[in-house]
Amino acid sequence: MNTQRVLALQHVEINPPGLVGEILHENNIPYDIVHVTTEALPHPANYKAIFIFGGTQHIYNTELYPWLKQEEEMVRQAVTSGVPVIGICLGSQIIANAFGARVVPVPPVKIGFLQIHFTEHGAADPLFARLPGYQQAFQWHTDVFHLPRGATLLAGHGLNEHQAFRYHQHVYGLQYHIELTPDMLSHWLHDEDSKAEFIQYCGIDAYNTVINEVPSLYPIYREHARTVIQNFLHISDLLA
Repeated sequence: MNTQRVLALQHVEINPPGLVGEILHENNIPYDIVHVTTEALPHPANYKAIFIFGGTQHIYNTELYPWLKQEEEMVRQAVTSGVPVIGICLGSQIIANAFGARVVPVPPVKIGFLQIHFTEHGAADPLFARLPGYQQAFQWHTDVFHLPRGATLLAGHGLNEHQAFRYHQHVYGLQYHIELTPDMLSHWLHDEDSKAEFIQYCGIDAYNTVINEVPSLYPIYREHARTVIQNFLHISDLLA
């Protein structure tokens, strides 16, 4: 039987629950963080909802990351058990791969703020309720997902760039991030290694553009991200 607890699956230290954890705390919703690389996965039926966060791993490197297959099996168990799941960045790729869709490298690497535009299905989906026709998002990824057979495309950016899908009734994959707090974003942009990676992939001009955009775009990002997180908690019957 489902409890009122939420499960948060974390893959790397720099991508904790962040804003998701803040909202769960504000609403007195208990949650467990499982560090997937070192801890056993619980059965999804023990939880009311599951968040799968991002990471630096690649879904197609299963020899390096054998636990990815265990996560995929957990996602399939969640669908069978009727537990809502939302996957963010790597999390979305895990969901896509679990149901037979390919995940592939994308040139060039995508880093920075972007507007996510909803499809007709996305505009009607409860996950995006109360948003102004688009979502201000932030991306940092080197791989992209194809759509699983039977999935519904909810949002995109540019030509043929999938950004969000729904599988079955309430399993969601988001290629972009919705969990960044100010401290997380600052670390991602200013940590020596992260900054060097950003500049290596995208160039110094792109890096400076994002730095300059933070004061104006992060507040909108945060508002939209909070709305999506709260909507998912409504979908999961954790908020009235």
